[in-house]
Amino acid sequence: MWLKALRLEDFRVFARLELELVPGLNFFYGPNGSGKTSILEAVSWLAVSRSLRGASESEVVRWGTRRFGVGGECADGERRTTIVLRYERGGTREVTVDGAPLAKLSELVGVLRVSWFGPEDTAITKGGPAERRRLLDLALCQADHVYLAALADYRRALRQRNEALLAWGSDDDADALVDVWTEQLVRSGSRVVATRLGFLPAFGERVSAAHAAIAPGDSITLSYRSSIAPPAGDASGTPDEGRGAVEWSADEARTAQAFRDALRRVADEERRRGLTLVGPHRDDLDVRLNERSLRSFGSQGQHRTAAIALKLGEAAMLAQDGRGVTVLLDDVASELDDRRSSALVEFVGGVGQALMTSTRPLPGTPGVACAALRVERGEVARA
Repeated sequence: MWLKALRLEDFRVFARLELELVPGLNFFYGPNGSGKTSILEAVSWLAVSRSLRGASESEVVRWGTRRFGVGGECADGERRTTIVLRYERGGTREVTVDGAPLAKLSELVGVLRVSWFGPEDTAITKGGPAERRRLLDLALCQADHVYLAALADYRRALRQRNEALLAWGSDDDADALVDVWTEQLVRSGSRVVATRLGFLPAFGERVSAAHAAIAPGDSITLSYRSSIAPPAGDASGTPDEGRGAVEWSADEARTAQAFRDALRRVADEERRRGLTLVGPHRDDLDVRLNERSLRSFGSQGQHRTAAIALKLGEAAMLAQDGRGVTVLLDDVASELDDRRSSALVEFVGGVGQALMTSTRPLPGTPGVACAALRVERGEVARA
């Protein structure tokens, strides 16, 4: 599945825009503020019904108007799928697929799969664990609706359990309420953790391949740091040098037992603090460059290259089942030299469709099918 056509109405700087896209590389270039990033952002609305830049609906409505519309025609062989999202100030939002309104916005996730990288995404490696969990969750939710449901169930159980812990008193009824939400937390949370663990080996290989393509000579490795890891020396897990990185198989039953054991270990502290202290909401993805912690020792350039590799690895994982992925790369080449930019374009060309922006023309990359488009003052023209 790839995006064949994009239509915008009153979205950011665009009063109206209709674009025909190619299944390979669509390269948008022009000055800052011309609307390049807005085109990529619009595609993210089609994929997950929100902005992957973090903007709200009201922020993307064109100045002086009350509504916006984003539409796309997706192609999968001879099959065509039309997605339309409309929003009006005041909170009215409607999403349709082939003309049929969706009952839940989550039903849109996975129809058109995307992987987004922007300048702010060095936070994936520089920032806290939540950034890296978000990377895993976005990829898995687009690839697996069972995971999407499990994650939603986990978040709901976590919220209810925290409320029960906060209101906890030393009586049987309070304990019973916490126990009810604990079991639901374990049931959904063990599926979340086991799925992440099952995803990680192949994901790590693809990230390593992407990193080697654009930064040969450096090696990148990933491991899962679990808050439900057994204490050092416990035979039920394999802590990695005391860092809490766990080499478990993706075994849901085993993960559930480890989760229950971890919750028992922290039960008294949880009741004192009124907060769930272990679970997938506390886990992390450990990123190492040449066997050293990237977060602690990486340079600005190393963080940027690693973050790009993580997003390209995500894209490769989404593409592996043949359903396709659209890679959204915003101003990626601005801090890469021509050799690395060319290597990046070649790698992306082997993954799927790509929409890429830059303030400068694309460096020559033989063998890569490309449509070059000039963007200026809210207008787009083929170069």
